[in-house]
Amino acid sequence: MNRKHEYRMGRRLTIFRNIFFLLATALIFCFYFIYDYIFGEAYPWIKGLPLVALFVLIEALVIAAGLWWCRRLTDGVLYTVTPDALEIQLGTNHKTLYWKDFERAWYGMVDFSGACPVRYKVKGEEFRPSVYLGDVWKLHQEIVERIRPYAEIEEGLETKIGAFA
Repeated sequence: MNRKHEYRMGRRLTIFRNIFFLLATALIFCFYFIYDYIFGEAYPWIKGLPLVALFVLIEALVIAAGLWWCRRLTDGVLYTVTPDALEIQLGTNHKTLYWKDFERAWYGMVDFSGACPVRYKVKGEEFRPSVYLGDVWKLHQEIVERIRPYAEIEEGLETKIGAFA
């Protein structure tokens, strides 16, 4: 219990990144055919290889921007469980949530924005760890284990968390 555990962005973010790439590719592919159909006759010199090269360049730029953004997000987000607190690093922002400041833990409504509906009340404000963390359910187990002496924990919450961890 005195060890430090670190949690970074995980597989879920990679899945969403890949879905974004597929959707972006499909959209760029559709725009290629629309552009070819509408402007192909008016600008015949751009038809064929120059147009394909332009849209391949656009696709490469979209993928490069997506990879850059995901890498920046992955490198900039870190949740650290220490004996005294949960330390959260979001880019250049650092936040420390002390275990004694947790007031409540509960299983909220499942919504589209998150696969993990566990919520906490800390100093009167609601807190939800990022659902894109690797081993997010294990993080919830550690939080609940450490806040047990200080916070009101919803009945059955530990069982629900344990089912997913």
